[in-house]
Parts: sequence; C-alpha cells; structure tokens
Amino acid sequence: MEQVRSRHESPVMTRDRGGGTGVALTRPAMSVYVPSRRSRDLGFSLLEALIVLAILGLLAAIVTVPINSYWQRSRLETTAGDIRNFMQQAFTEAVNQHTSVTVTLSQVSGNWRLQLAPSPLHAPATYTLPDFVSLALNPTPAAGGWPISGSTRTLACDTIGRTIDPVTGQQVTSMQTLSITHVRMVDGSLTPNTRYDVQVYPLWNVSIRKTRPDVGP
Repeated sequence: MEQVRSRHESPVMTRDRGGGTGVALTRPAMSVYVPSRRSRDLGFSLLEALIVLAILGLLAAIVTVPINSYWQRSRLETTAGDIRNFMQQAFTEAVNQHTSVTVTLSQVSGNWRLQLAPSPLHAPATYTLPDFVSLALNPTPAAGGWPISGSTRTLACDTIGRTIDPVTGQQVTSMQTLSITHVRMVDGSLTPNTRYDVQVYPLWNVSIRKTRPDVGP
C-alpha cells in the first residue's frame, strides 16, 4: 500500500548499497516538520488577552484615584492663594487712590464672588470663586469671620492701611477669617478634610493658614 504523505513531510533521498553489487541505489525517505517551541509561544489565547486587559485596567484605576485626589487638593490650595492675592490688592489700591477700599463677598447667581470698590486702576475688580469651593466651614462674625451686612460679608482697608469693619466704622481688633474648603471634602468623598483660612490682620495684611478640621489646627 502506498504510504500517504503529510503536508508537512518532504522527501529526502538516501543512498543504499543493495545486494552487494557495489552500485549505490537511492530511495526516498520521509521527514516530519515539527514546529519550534519559539513559534508555539508567540500566540496568545483569548483568555490570556482578557486577563492582561483586566490587570491593566486595575492598575490604571489604582493610579488614577490618587492622582485625581492630589489634583483636587492642589486646586483648592491654588484658589486660596488667588483669594489672598486678590484681597491684598485692597491695601495697594487704598494707598494709590488715597481712598478706602471695600472688599465684599456675596453670592451672585449661585456663585460666590469677591469684589473691590472702587475698582483697581490696573487689575480686575472681581474674583469669582470656582464651583468646587465651599464656604461651609466659614466662621461666623462672633467666631472671627467677616462682618455681615445684609446678605454680604464686607471688610475695608482705609488710606493708612487699617482693617475697618464697615458695619461699625471702627478698626477691627482681631484677625478676620474667610475659610474655604472643597465641596467633596464636605460630603466626605475627598479625604483628608482640609480647610484654608484666609486671614486679614487689624493692620491690613493677608495670610493663609492650612488646617485639618478633623485633627485640629
């Protein structure tokens, strides 16, 4: 019976000395192709690919959460610095314009806004707090917060740099504090809870103090 060759088989001619005649005879011999281990290892099964994708997704989630938290805390710190710089302009404008400058904090269309009056000569007159800023931890006037006049909070810097309570017209005798935090820190979805106190001294100078309400100053 004729032998059926595999598609991976190729004939190899071998030499044979038949019958002791001294004449070299040739006859075909069969060889079988066997794939190398390297070529077998190059392929991936569907299950292996899914496992790799799942691991990559998990690693991405682990890395993304801390980065997003850091970014949100950084935004809050930057906003505190912006508020400080904006409010410090009150002293500069009071001296340059030879008039008392009032800083007003009010809520307009749902957004908190700081405004200088009269308007600065070479700077914006208004600063709108970003949406992620919360004033939930802002102290009351009795606890060191800004004086309240109607629905607004106000402070004033006179021409010699004193911090004035516009309600009484007198110089304040203690620091006046505007506290901000992140809305996600208020609802507990962003930790640790951090508060920035923007403080104005009786002689107008603005500083920032970072505190952790859950552990104290």
